[in-house]
Amino acid sequence: GDKIGVTGTSFGSFFGTILTANEPRIAATAVSATCLEPGCHTIFEEASPTFKKRFMWMSNFTDEAKFDEFVKTLTWEGHAEKIFKPYLVVAGEADELSPLEYTERMIATMTGPRQLVVYADSRHSVGNVPSANLGPFPPTLVADWLLARLNGKPMKSERWYVDPTGRINKTSI
Repeated sequence: GDKIGVTGTSFGSFFGTILTANEPRIAATAVSATCLEPGCHTIFEEASPTFKKRFMWMSNFTDEAKFDEFVKTLTWEGHAEKIFKPYLVVAGEADELSPLEYTERMIATMTGPRQLVVYADSRHSVGNVPSANLGPFPPTLVADWLLARLNGKPMKSERWYVDPTGRINKTSI
């Protein structure tokens, strides 16, 4: 049969995660530039107000109080635990829109094959820092990882920390 792979960037990391948890036909998922903070407080209350305004417009909200209630429902909790297919998340250590601690917490709740790749000093966009310039190039890493999973190649559940020299420090998760 056909193999379905999912990629998601920024808010696509959230929606791709929810999709993967609820769609059994998906064979593997790779997300990056994460938006995985339950309730999205940082992106909507601490970052530029344009993020909130755009998301309100895209989700057809004009009442900010109602939107604030709605975003409390935006969480991987109760979903990510249902992901048993290979899952990759590529994140910046200094993500200013979705703090890394929430991605790490999500990965810790999952029990399927998973990999977290963290780029030293990188912000939300994951790149333009020595770790991304000297280590694995993030978009290529995502594409190669997804191809390998769709081709049935096994993987280890690991956390990779790409340091500023480009060296990958691997630990089991």
